[in-house]
This record gives sequence, C-alpha cells and structure tokens, in this order.
Amino acid sequence: MKSKLTNFFVFAFLAMKSFSQEKSTTLSGVIYNSYSTVSDVHIINLSNKYGSVSNKNGEFKIKVTLNDVLLFSSIQHKIIKIKINQNIINSGFLKVELTPSVTILDEVFLHGLSGNLEIDLQKTPKDSIPKHNFKFNPSDVYKIKEDYTTNFLKPPNAEALTNPILMNGAGAAATIPDFQYIAEQRLKKSLAKKKSFPAKIIREFGIDFFVKDLKIPENKIHHFISYCEYRNIVEKYYNKKVLEVIEILTEESKTYTKIEH
Repeated sequence: MKSKLTNFFVFAFLAMKSFSQEKSTTLSGVIYNSYSTVSDVHIINLSNKYGSVSNKNGEFKIKVTLNDVLLFSSIQHKIIKIKINQNIINSGFLKVELTPSVTILDEVFLHGLSGNLEIDLQKTPKDSIPKHNFKFNPSDVYKIKEDYTTNFLKPPNAEALTNPILMNGAGAAATIPDFQYIAEQRLKKSLAKKKSFPAKIIREFGIDFFVKDLKIPENKIHHFISYCEYRNIVEKYYNKKVLEVIEILTEESKTYTKIEH
C-alpha cells in the first residue's frame, strides 16, 4: 500500500512539474545595439506564433514557454534567434543586442597619389574642355519688350496666359499631365520592388529560417517566395507587416513541401 502511494505521489509530482514547464509566462526585455536602444523590432515566437514589436525605448513583452525560439527581425540589423532556457524564464527579463547590417564595398585603390593633399593638387591635370565665349551684360536685362508678361503694374490676364488660342505661340502653353507616363513610372517602381523583394526577405530572415524552420530546400527558396506572392506578401512586407508575412510563409510552407517539384 505504501509503495502504491509513493508511486502515486512521484507520478503526480512529475506531472505537475511537466505542466509547470509547459505553462506560458510573459517575458519582458529590451533591445539595443552599440549606440542605443532599438525601436520597431519585430519579435516573433516561432513556437507559438505570438508576435510583438519593441517600443520607442526598445522595450517589449511576449508570451513564452521553455525551449521556445524567439526571432528578432529589423531591417537595419542582422536577424537573430534566441532559445528560451530555464534561466531566462526564472529571471523574466531578456536583454538582446542586435548587430547592424553593413554592406561591405570592394576596396578601391588610387594609384599615383602621394597622400599629401598639396602635392596631389599640383598634379591635377588641366581641364581639356574649351571655355565658352558667352558674355552677359547686366544692362541687357532691361531690354525685354514690355507686354502682359512683364507689366507688373496691372494684374495679369489669366485667360491670355492659359488659353493656347489667345496666346498664339507667345510663351508656354498650359500643359496637360501625361497620365500614361505617370502610370508607366508607377508600374516600373512596382516591378522594381517585386524584383528586389526575394533578396531583401532572404537577407532579413536568413536562409536558416527557410531551410530549417520552413523545411524549404535552399535551391527552392526563390520559387517558394514566388509561390506565396498571391497572398500579397510583397505589399505587406513594404508596409512593415513583417509578422503577417512570416505567418503566411509558415502556412504556405506546409502545402508547398507536399508538392512534388
């Protein structure tokens, strides 16, 4: 009888311990870089899909459980992931340091320079472009014929300035906006955004997010992103709805991985 009671209490203790570990808790934290705290950072719990955004002081709150993985995403910083351990849960607070994303340019070597500004300026080649012979005499300013365009003693005739028939070639006629040109420029801008979108989202989320978290083969990532475009992920991304983009990618990956390519 005592053995049965002992086993019961041990089982109950283990069950309660397991339940307490699975119970979620609200974790507070602050995000900073080498200069100051960082605002508008997206924090996504990849385990339970909860999301949060850091405020103007870099502070945030999010629900977590043991072994959850938090993803910290900011356009100007490298994406990082942090696994929640027991020490973080016990403290209830997390300090996160982000590393700025820096684009490293190729080195440029300047040949023939000594490093001394005064000496190098003396070696500057002479300008080979011929100088113009145009001369401007200030008195020529007052030789303009006086008409309705220069007579400021009376109000201008609005119709004469805007009616092409009355103007009869004098001055510039009123122009009509080229709506076709405006539409073409908007289309070019939209296409440029779509073209650069895959590279931007891969750089921000990281290849591991697609390969390890979403189970997308590395050589299929671009194809997968195109597959998800019907969910308007491009517009959502550029409207800073990063959490919605991640949710869509997570949902679509379950269907995409079942398709034979």
